[in-house]
Order: sequence, then structure tokens, then C-alpha cells
Amino acid sequence: MTLDHLFPQVPPVHGEHCCLCGRWTIAPVTVGYGSMSGGIGVTHHVCAEHVHTRGPCTADHSESGRS
Repeated sequence: MTLDHLFPQVPPVHGEHCCLCGRWTIAPVTVGYGSMSGGIGVTHHVCAEHVHTRGPCTADHSESGRS
């Protein structure tokens, strides 16, 4: 047995938080773009449930809000 079998590599998790409900979605839909102070570009994503819903973005797009 090799170490690769003892400690398998976990594939990276893809997806985004929904800007409206905050839930994690593996199939994010891009609904808009914006910018924060300092010229940082922001992409707004929503989950499939909120594709046709409007509302303010509740996601934390700051660097401290990213995990």
C-alpha cells in the first residue's frame, strides 16, 4: 500500500454562493457584474431557484468573506 491510498487527494469543490439566499450552489448562474472600491471586479451569481428573481445582493464579496 502506498501513501496515495492512505491520503487520497480530494477534488476541489466548484461553485459559488447565491447572492440572494446565500446558499452554496454547484451550478451558479451569472446575473451581473460590479466593482468594489479599489477597482476590484465582482461577479454576481445566483442559484437555479433565483434566476428570475430580483433583489439586493446579500453576499460578502470582500476578501475576508471568501473562504
